[in-house]
Amino acid sequence: MLNNFIVFKSGKPKINDSEYEVVERKGIGHPDNLCDAIAEKISVAYSTYCLDKYGVILRHMVDKVAVLGGSSKVSFGQGEMTSPIRILLNGRFTHSFLGEEIDYMKIVNSVVKNHFKNIFPLLDTDKWLKIVDNTHFSQGPGVVYNKDGTTKNERSQFFLVSDEKSIKHHSNGFRSNDTSTTVSYFPLSDLENMVIISEGLLDSTEFKKSHQYVGTDIKVMGKRVGKNIELTLCIPFIAEYTPDQDFYIQKLDELKELLINTLKKEFPIYSINIILNTRDNFENQDVYLTAIGSAVESGDEGAVGRGNRSNGVIPFTRNMSSEAPCGKNPVYHTGKIFTVIGDIIAEEIFTTLGIECTVYLTSQMGRDMNDPWQVAIALDGYQKEINEELRTGINNIVEENLIKHSEITNKIASGEITIYEPKINLSVLREVMSSAA
Repeated sequence: MLNNFIVFKSGKPKINDSEYEVVERKGIGHPDNLCDAIAEKISVAYSTYCLDKYGVILRHMVDKVAVLGGSSKVSFGQGEMTSPIRILLNGRFTHSFLGEEIDYMKIVNSVVKNHFKNIFPLLDTDKWLKIVDNTHFSQGPGVVYNKDGTTKNERSQFFLVSDEKSIKHHSNGFRSNDTSTTVSYFPLSDLENMVIISEGLLDSTEFKKSHQYVGTDIKVMGKRVGKNIELTLCIPFIAEYTPDQDFYIQKLDELKELLINTLKKEFPIYSINIILNTRDNFENQDVYLTAIGSAVESGDEGAVGRGNRSNGVIPFTRNMSSEAPCGKNPVYHTGKIFTVIGDIIAEEIFTTLGIECTVYLTSQMGRDMNDPWQVAIALDGYQKEINEELRTGINNIVEENLIKHSEITNKIASGEITIYEPKINLSVLREVMSSAA
Protein backbone atom coordinates (compact mmCIF):
# COMPACT_ATOMS: atom_id res chain seq x y z
CA MET A 1 0.00 0.00 0.00
CA LEU A 2 1.24 3.48 -0.90
CA ASN A 3 2.39 5.84 1.82
CA ASN A 4 -0.02 8.72 2.50
CA PHE A 5 -2.91 7.19 0.54
CA ILE A 6 -6.58 7.72 1.38
CA VAL A 7 -9.91 6.87 -0.23
CA PHE A 8 -13.04 8.64 0.99
CA LYS A 9 -16.62 9.42 0.04
CA SER A 10 -16.84 13.02 -1.15
CA GLY A 11 -20.44 13.46 -0.05
CA LYS A 12 -21.25 14.85 -3.50
CA PRO A 13 -23.78 13.31 -5.88
CA LYS A 14 -22.82 11.99 -9.29
CA ILE A 15 -22.13 15.00 -11.47
CA ASN A 16 -25.22 14.70 -13.69
CA ASP A 17 -27.40 14.45 -10.59
CA SER A 18 -26.08 17.67 -9.04
CA GLU A 19 -28.47 20.60 -8.92
CA TYR A 20 -26.21 23.20 -10.56
CA GLU A 21 -23.22 23.16 -12.89
CA VAL A 22 -21.37 25.74 -14.96
CA VAL A 23 -18.66 24.90 -17.51
CA GLU A 24 -16.57 26.84 -20.02
CA ARG A 25 -14.68 25.79 -23.12
CA LYS A 26 -12.25 28.04 -25.00
CA GLY A 27 -11.85 27.24 -28.69
CA ILE A 28 -8.72 26.49 -30.70
CA GLY A 29 -8.30 30.12 -31.79
CA HIS A 30 -8.71 31.64 -28.32
CA PRO A 31 -5.51 33.44 -27.23
CA ASP A 32 -5.15 31.31 -24.08
CA ASN A 33 -5.66 28.11 -26.04
CA LEU A 34 -3.12 29.26 -28.61
CA CYS A 35 -0.54 29.68 -25.84
CA ASP A 36 -1.27 26.25 -24.34
CA ALA A 37 -1.05 24.55 -27.73
CA ILE A 38 2.16 26.17 -28.95
CA ALA A 39 3.90 25.77 -25.56
CA GLU A 40 3.09 22.06 -25.55
CA LYS A 41 3.99 21.60 -29.22
CA ILE A 42 7.32 23.34 -28.62
CA SER A 43 8.03 21.01 -25.69
CA VAL A 44 7.12 17.95 -27.79
CA ALA A 45 9.23 19.10 -30.75
CA TYR A 46 12.22 19.92 -28.53
CA SER A 47 11.90 16.64 -26.62
CA THR A 48 11.69 14.66 -29.87
CA TYR A 49 14.72 16.48 -31.26
CA CYS A 50 16.75 15.71 -28.14
CA LEU A 51 15.68 12.07 -28.03
CA ASP A 52 16.49 11.54 -31.70
CA LYS A 53 19.87 13.25 -31.51
CA TYR A 54 21.09 12.66 -27.96
CA GLY A 55 18.90 9.87 -26.59
CA VAL A 56 17.69 11.97 -23.65
CA ILE A 57 15.08 14.67 -23.03
CA LEU A 58 17.07 17.70 -21.98
CA ARG A 59 15.92 20.25 -19.43
CA HIS A 60 13.50 22.84 -20.70
CA MET A 61 10.44 24.78 -19.55
CA VAL A 62 8.24 26.94 -21.76
CA ASP A 63 5.11 26.99 -19.62
CA LYS A 64 5.07 30.80 -19.41
CA VAL A 65 4.49 31.50 -23.11
CA ALA A 66 2.23 34.51 -23.71
CA VAL A 67 0.69 36.26 -26.69
CA LEU A 68 0.09 39.97 -27.26
CA GLY A 69 -2.67 40.71 -29.73
CA GLY A 70 -2.12 42.66 -32.91
CA SER A 71 -4.59 45.03 -34.50
CA SER A 72 -6.88 44.74 -37.49
CA LYS A 73 -9.47 46.64 -39.52
CA VAL A 74 -12.61 44.98 -40.81
CA SER A 75 -15.68 45.72 -42.89
CA PHE A 76 -18.23 43.36 -44.38
CA GLY A 77 -16.45 41.52 -47.18
CA GLN A 78 -12.95 42.61 -46.21
CA GLY A 79 -10.50 42.39 -43.33
CA GLU A 80 -6.84 43.20 -42.88
CA MET A 81 -4.16 43.13 -40.21
CA THR A 82 -2.62 46.47 -39.31
CA SER A 83 -0.06 45.44 -36.67
CA PRO A 84 1.49 42.06 -35.84
CA ILE A 85 0.61 39.48 -33.22
CA ARG A 86 3.54 38.90 -30.87
CA ILE A 87 4.44 35.61 -29.22
CA LEU A 88 6.47 36.05 -26.03
CA LEU A 89 8.72 33.03 -25.67
CA ASN A 90 9.30 33.06 -21.92
CA GLY A 91 11.28 30.13 -20.59
CA ARG A 92 14.50 28.14 -20.67
CA PHE A 93 16.13 25.47 -22.83
CA THR A 94 19.30 23.43 -22.58
CA HIS A 95 21.21 25.17 -25.35
CA SER A 96 24.45 23.19 -25.55
CA PHE A 97 25.25 19.46 -25.62
CA LEU A 98 28.94 18.47 -25.34
CA GLY A 99 30.02 21.64 -27.10
CA GLU A 100 27.33 21.52 -29.79
CA GLU A 101 24.91 24.45 -29.78
CA ILE A 102 21.23 23.54 -30.01
CA ASP A 103 19.25 25.85 -32.28
CA TYR A 104 16.09 25.79 -30.19
CA MET A 105 14.75 28.93 -31.90
CA LYS A 106 14.64 27.05 -35.20
CA ILE A 107 12.37 24.51 -33.51
CA VAL A 108 10.25 27.26 -31.94
CA ASN A 109 9.81 29.20 -35.17
CA SER A 110 8.74 26.12 -37.08
CA VAL A 111 6.22 25.04 -34.44
CA VAL A 112 4.66 28.48 -33.93
CA LYS A 113 4.31 29.34 -37.61
CA ASN A 114 2.90 25.94 -38.55
CA HIS A 115 0.34 26.10 -35.75
CA PHE A 116 -0.80 29.61 -36.64
CA LYS A 117 -1.02 28.73 -40.34
CA ASN A 118 -3.23 25.78 -39.45
CA ILE A 119 -5.53 27.76 -37.15
CA PHE A 120 -5.57 30.99 -39.20
CA PRO A 121 -5.28 30.24 -42.95
CA LEU A 122 -5.75 33.92 -43.84
CA LEU A 123 -2.86 35.13 -41.66
CA ASP A 124 0.43 35.98 -43.37
CA THR A 125 2.68 34.61 -40.63
CA ASP A 126 5.84 36.06 -42.15
CA LYS A 127 4.44 39.58 -41.97
CA TRP A 128 1.96 39.59 -39.08
CA LEU A 129 3.44 37.16 -36.55
CA LYS A 130 6.50 38.07 -34.49
CA ILE A 131 8.26 35.83 -31.96
CA VAL A 132 10.02 37.64 -29.13
CA ASP A 133 12.78 35.49 -27.60
CA ASN A 134 12.76 36.08 -23.85
CA THR A 135 14.56 32.85 -22.95
CA HIS A 136 17.31 32.80 -20.32
CA PHE A 137 19.57 30.18 -18.77
CA SER A 138 19.55 30.90 -15.04
CA GLN A 139 19.87 27.73 -12.98
CA GLY A 140 17.33 28.75 -10.34
CA PRO A 141 17.79 28.85 -6.55
CA GLY A 142 19.83 26.33 -4.62
CA VAL A 143 23.36 26.72 -6.03
CA VAL A 144 25.73 27.88 -3.28
CA TYR A 145 29.19 29.12 -4.27
CA ASN A 146 32.41 29.09 -2.27
CA LYS A 147 34.34 32.30 -1.76
CA ASP A 148 36.73 31.34 -4.60
CA GLY A 149 33.78 31.12 -7.03
CA THR A 150 33.64 27.31 -7.18
CA THR A 151 30.72 25.07 -6.29
CA LYS A 152 30.09 21.35 -6.00
CA ASN A 153 26.53 21.86 -7.18
CA GLU A 154 26.26 20.63 -10.76
CA ARG A 155 23.13 22.70 -11.23
CA SER A 156 25.42 25.67 -11.80
CA GLN A 157 25.44 24.52 -15.43
CA PHE A 158 21.77 23.60 -15.38
CA PHE A 159 21.00 24.33 -19.02
CA LEU A 160 24.02 22.95 -20.79
CA VAL A 161 25.56 19.49 -20.96
CA SER A 162 29.32 19.81 -20.54
CA ASP A 163 30.30 16.17 -20.03
CA GLU A 164 28.93 12.65 -20.00
CA LYS A 165 28.43 12.77 -16.23
CA SER A 166 26.07 15.73 -16.42
CA ILE A 167 23.71 13.96 -18.82
CA LYS A 168 22.15 11.90 -16.03
CA HIS A 169 21.07 15.03 -14.18
CA HIS A 170 18.55 15.79 -16.93
CA SER A 171 16.33 13.06 -15.51
CA ASN A 172 16.50 14.83 -12.10
CA GLY A 173 16.77 11.35 -10.63
CA PHE A 174 13.02 11.10 -11.28
CA ARG A 175 12.44 13.29 -8.26
CA SER A 176 9.61 15.81 -8.19
CA ASN A 177 10.69 19.28 -9.27
CA ASP A 178 8.01 21.04 -7.26
CA THR A 179 5.55 20.86 -4.38
CA SER A 180 2.23 21.03 -6.18
CA THR A 181 -1.20 19.46 -6.43
CA THR A 182 -3.01 18.21 -9.52
CA VAL A 183 -6.73 17.44 -9.66
CA SER A 184 -8.32 14.98 -12.09
CA TYR A 185 -11.78 13.49 -12.38
CA PHE A 186 -13.84 11.14 -14.52
CA PRO A 187 -16.26 10.88 -16.22
CA LEU A 188 -17.10 14.13 -17.98
CA SER A 189 -20.62 15.38 -17.33
CA ASP A 190 -23.27 15.76 -20.00
CA LEU A 191 -22.84 19.53 -19.85
CA GLU A 192 -19.07 19.23 -20.24
CA ASN A 193 -19.57 17.03 -23.29
CA MET A 194 -22.06 19.53 -24.68
CA VAL A 195 -19.63 22.46 -24.58
CA ILE A 196 -16.89 20.29 -26.10
CA ILE A 197 -19.15 19.05 -28.89
CA SER A 198 -20.42 22.57 -29.62
CA GLU A 199 -16.95 24.06 -29.99
CA GLY A 200 -15.55 20.90 -31.60
CA LEU A 201 -18.25 20.94 -34.25
CA LEU A 202 -17.84 24.61 -35.20
CA ASP A 203 -14.03 24.48 -35.09
CA SER A 204 -13.68 21.20 -36.96
CA THR A 205 -11.90 21.02 -40.30
CA GLU A 206 -14.89 19.25 -41.84
CA PHE A 207 -17.30 21.99 -40.78
CA LYS A 208 -15.04 24.82 -41.93
CA LYS A 209 -14.97 23.44 -45.49
CA SER A 210 -18.59 24.48 -45.98
CA HIS A 211 -18.71 27.29 -43.40
CA GLN A 212 -15.62 29.39 -44.12
CA TYR A 213 -17.16 32.42 -42.45
CA VAL A 214 -16.86 30.83 -38.98
CA GLY A 215 -13.65 31.77 -37.14
CA THR A 216 -11.79 29.68 -34.57
CA ASP A 217 -11.89 31.86 -31.45
CA ILE A 218 -15.14 30.27 -30.28
CA LYS A 219 -15.97 30.44 -26.60
CA VAL A 220 -18.73 28.40 -24.95
CA MET A 221 -20.17 28.92 -21.47
CA GLY A 222 -22.77 26.42 -20.34
CA LYS A 223 -24.94 26.34 -17.23
CA ARG A 224 -27.26 23.63 -16.01
CA VAL A 225 -29.98 23.96 -13.38
CA GLY A 226 -31.45 20.50 -12.90
CA LYS A 227 -32.34 19.34 -16.41
CA ASN A 228 -32.45 22.84 -17.90
CA ILE A 229 -29.39 23.86 -19.91
CA GLU A 230 -28.38 27.14 -21.51
CA LEU A 231 -25.28 27.69 -23.61
CA THR A 232 -23.87 31.09 -24.52
CA LEU A 233 -21.46 31.03 -27.47
CA CYS A 234 -19.27 33.79 -28.86
CA ILE A 235 -18.65 32.94 -32.52
CA PRO A 236 -16.33 35.14 -34.62
CA PHE A 237 -17.22 35.66 -38.27
CA ILE A 238 -14.49 36.17 -40.88
CA ALA A 239 -15.04 39.40 -42.80
CA GLU A 240 -13.84 38.11 -46.16
CA TYR A 241 -16.58 35.47 -46.18
CA THR A 242 -19.31 37.66 -44.62
CA PRO A 243 -20.62 39.97 -47.35
CA ASP A 244 -23.12 41.96 -45.31
CA GLN A 245 -25.05 42.24 -42.06
CA ASP A 246 -28.04 40.28 -43.36
CA PHE A 247 -25.74 37.34 -44.11
CA TYR A 248 -24.30 37.61 -40.57
CA ILE A 249 -27.76 37.56 -38.95
CA GLN A 250 -29.00 34.71 -41.15
CA LYS A 251 -25.98 32.52 -40.45
CA LEU A 252 -26.21 33.14 -36.70
CA ASP A 253 -29.78 31.83 -36.82
CA GLU A 254 -28.70 28.80 -38.82
CA LEU A 255 -25.83 28.03 -36.43
CA LYS A 256 -28.15 28.29 -33.44
CA GLU A 257 -30.62 25.87 -35.01
CA LEU A 258 -27.83 23.46 -35.95
CA LEU A 259 -26.40 23.44 -32.43
CA ILE A 260 -29.77 22.97 -30.74
CA ASN A 261 -30.75 20.11 -33.06
CA THR A 262 -27.36 18.44 -32.65
CA LEU A 263 -27.35 18.62 -28.87
CA LYS A 264 -31.01 17.60 -28.47
CA LYS A 265 -30.32 14.54 -30.59
CA GLU A 266 -27.32 13.56 -28.46
CA PHE A 267 -28.83 14.59 -25.09
CA PRO A 268 -32.63 14.21 -25.39
CA ILE A 269 -33.38 14.31 -21.64
CA TYR A 270 -32.52 18.00 -21.30
CA SER A 271 -34.27 21.26 -22.12
CA ILE A 272 -31.64 23.16 -24.15
CA ASN A 273 -31.46 26.84 -25.05
CA ILE A 274 -28.63 28.48 -26.98
CA ILE A 275 -27.69 32.17 -27.13
CA LEU A 276 -25.15 33.55 -29.62
CA ASN A 277 -22.97 36.70 -29.75
CA THR A 278 -24.73 38.57 -26.96
CA ARG A 279 -22.75 41.81 -27.38
CA ASP A 280 -23.89 42.45 -30.94
CA ASN A 281 -25.30 45.93 -31.48
CA PHE A 282 -26.27 46.35 -35.11
CA GLU A 283 -27.11 50.04 -34.84
CA ASN A 284 -23.61 50.82 -33.54
CA GLN A 285 -21.92 48.46 -36.05
CA ASP A 286 -20.62 46.39 -33.15
CA VAL A 287 -20.60 42.74 -34.25
CA TYR A 288 -18.09 39.92 -33.86
CA LEU A 289 -16.46 40.41 -37.28
CA THR A 290 -12.77 39.57 -37.66
CA ALA A 291 -10.03 39.49 -40.27
CA ILE A 292 -8.57 36.07 -39.40
CA GLY A 293 -11.12 34.60 -37.00
CA SER A 294 -9.86 35.51 -33.53
CA ALA A 295 -9.75 38.37 -31.06
CA VAL A 296 -5.97 37.83 -30.95
CA GLU A 297 -5.84 39.93 -34.13
CA SER A 298 -7.26 42.93 -32.33
CA GLY A 299 -5.57 43.33 -28.98
CA ASP A 300 -6.57 40.30 -26.92
CA GLU A 301 -3.77 38.74 -24.87
CA GLY A 302 -3.30 35.16 -23.74
CA ALA A 303 -1.10 33.07 -21.45
CA VAL A 304 -0.41 29.43 -20.73
CA GLY A 305 -2.61 27.99 -17.98
CA ARG A 306 -5.56 30.37 -18.35
CA GLY A 307 -7.40 28.14 -20.80
CA ASN A 308 -9.01 24.73 -20.61
CA ARG A 309 -7.91 22.12 -18.09
CA SER A 310 -6.33 18.92 -19.40
CA ASN A 311 -9.75 17.37 -20.11
CA GLY A 312 -10.74 20.24 -22.40
CA VAL A 313 -13.02 22.31 -20.16
CA ILE A 314 -12.95 24.81 -17.31
CA PRO A 315 -15.27 23.22 -14.73
CA PHE A 316 -16.10 26.01 -12.29
CA THR A 317 -18.38 23.90 -10.09
CA ARG A 318 -15.89 21.06 -9.74
CA ASN A 319 -12.61 20.90 -7.90
CA MET A 320 -9.84 21.63 -10.39
CA SER A 321 -6.11 22.23 -10.45
CA SER A 322 -4.55 25.62 -11.10
CA GLU A 323 -1.49 23.91 -12.59
CA ALA A 324 -0.45 24.96 -16.12
CA PRO A 325 0.93 21.70 -17.54
CA CYS A 326 1.50 22.79 -21.16
CA GLY A 327 5.15 23.45 -21.95
CA LYS A 328 6.49 21.87 -18.76
CA ASN A 329 9.25 19.27 -18.96
CA PRO A 330 7.49 15.89 -19.26
CA VAL A 331 10.21 14.03 -17.33
CA TYR A 332 9.90 15.34 -13.79
CA HIS A 333 7.69 18.44 -13.74
CA THR A 334 4.91 17.09 -11.56
CA GLY A 335 2.45 19.78 -12.61
CA LYS A 336 2.50 18.03 -15.98
CA ILE A 337 3.25 14.37 -15.38
CA PHE A 338 0.91 14.10 -12.38
CA THR A 339 -1.85 15.83 -14.37
CA VAL A 340 -1.63 13.11 -17.00
CA ILE A 341 -1.24 10.28 -14.48
CA GLY A 342 -4.17 11.60 -12.45
CA ASP A 343 -6.37 11.73 -15.55
CA ILE A 344 -5.46 8.13 -16.39
CA ILE A 345 -6.11 6.95 -12.81
CA ALA A 346 -9.52 8.65 -12.63
CA GLU A 347 -10.64 7.14 -15.94
CA GLU A 348 -9.37 3.68 -14.98
CA ILE A 349 -11.18 3.75 -11.63
CA PHE A 350 -14.43 4.58 -13.43
CA THR A 351 -14.04 2.09 -16.28
CA THR A 352 -12.97 -0.83 -14.06
CA LEU A 353 -14.99 -0.12 -10.91
CA GLY A 354 -17.85 2.02 -12.22
CA ILE A 355 -17.25 4.74 -9.61
CA GLU A 356 -17.15 8.45 -10.38
CA CYS A 357 -14.15 9.99 -8.67
CA THR A 358 -11.78 12.90 -8.18
CA VAL A 359 -8.04 12.21 -7.90
CA TYR A 360 -5.69 14.50 -5.97
CA LEU A 361 -1.94 13.97 -6.39
CA THR A 362 0.30 16.16 -4.23
CA SER A 363 4.02 16.13 -4.93
CA GLN A 364 6.83 17.27 -2.66
CA MET A 365 9.94 18.83 -4.13
CA GLY A 366 12.79 16.32 -4.24
CA ARG A 367 10.56 13.36 -3.38
CA ASP A 368 10.50 10.20 -5.50
CA MET A 369 7.80 10.49 -8.17
CA ASN A 370 6.65 6.94 -7.40
CA ASP A 371 5.80 8.07 -3.87
CA PRO A 372 3.75 11.31 -3.84
CA TRP A 373 3.48 13.23 -0.61
CA GLN A 374 -0.27 12.57 -0.66
CA VAL A 375 -2.67 10.60 -2.86
CA ALA A 376 -6.36 11.17 -2.18
CA ILE A 377 -9.24 9.59 -4.07
CA ALA A 378 -12.70 11.10 -3.51
CA LEU A 379 -15.60 8.89 -4.56
CA ASP A 380 -18.59 10.85 -5.87
CA GLY A 381 -22.11 9.53 -5.46
CA TYR A 382 -20.83 6.40 -3.73
CA GLN A 383 -23.23 5.05 -1.11
CA LYS A 384 -21.65 1.75 -0.02
CA GLU A 385 -18.99 1.25 2.63
CA ILE A 386 -15.39 1.56 1.49
CA ASN A 387 -14.02 -1.88 2.35
CA GLU A 388 -10.43 -3.08 2.20
CA GLU A 389 -10.95 -4.83 -1.12
CA LEU A 390 -12.03 -1.57 -2.78
CA ARG A 391 -9.27 0.39 -1.09
CA THR A 392 -6.64 -2.13 -2.26
CA GLY A 393 -8.04 -2.19 -5.78
CA ILE A 394 -7.85 1.60 -6.08
CA ASN A 395 -4.38 1.64 -4.53
CA ASN A 396 -3.19 -0.88 -7.14
CA ILE A 397 -4.51 1.29 -9.98
CA VAL A 398 -2.66 4.30 -8.55
CA GLU A 399 0.60 2.41 -7.98
CA GLU A 400 0.60 0.82 -11.42
CA ASN A 401 0.28 4.18 -13.13
CA LEU A 402 2.83 5.97 -10.94
CA ILE A 403 5.38 3.26 -11.69
CA LYS A 404 4.77 3.81 -15.42
CA HIS A 405 5.71 7.51 -15.28
CA SER A 406 8.67 7.06 -17.66
CA GLU A 407 6.45 5.30 -20.19
CA ILE A 408 3.89 8.10 -19.87
CA THR A 409 6.67 10.67 -20.29
CA ASN A 410 7.62 9.08 -23.62
CA LYS A 411 4.00 9.17 -24.77
CA ILE A 412 3.77 12.87 -23.89
CA ALA A 413 7.10 13.63 -25.57
CA SER A 414 6.02 11.87 -28.78
CA GLY A 415 2.66 13.65 -28.85
CA GLU A 416 0.74 10.39 -28.35
CA ILE A 417 -0.75 11.89 -25.18
CA THR A 418 -1.89 15.51 -25.50
CA ILE A 419 -2.95 17.81 -22.69
CA TYR A 420 -4.58 20.70 -24.53
CA GLU A 421 -7.27 18.85 -26.47
CA PRO A 422 -10.66 17.73 -25.13
CA LYS A 423 -11.16 14.16 -23.99
CA ILE A 424 -14.28 12.89 -25.74
CA ASN A 425 -15.39 9.84 -27.68
CA LEU A 426 -13.93 10.86 -31.03
CA SER A 427 -16.18 8.49 -32.98
CA VAL A 428 -19.22 10.29 -31.56
CA LEU A 429 -17.77 13.71 -32.39
CA ARG A 430 -16.89 12.65 -35.96
CA GLU A 431 -20.43 11.32 -36.44
CA VAL A 432 -21.89 14.58 -35.17
CA MET A 433 -19.60 16.66 -37.40
CA SER A 434 -20.31 14.47 -40.43
CA SER A 435 -24.08 14.75 -40.09
CA ALA A 436 -23.89 18.52 -39.52
CA ALA A 437 -21.46 19.38 -42.33
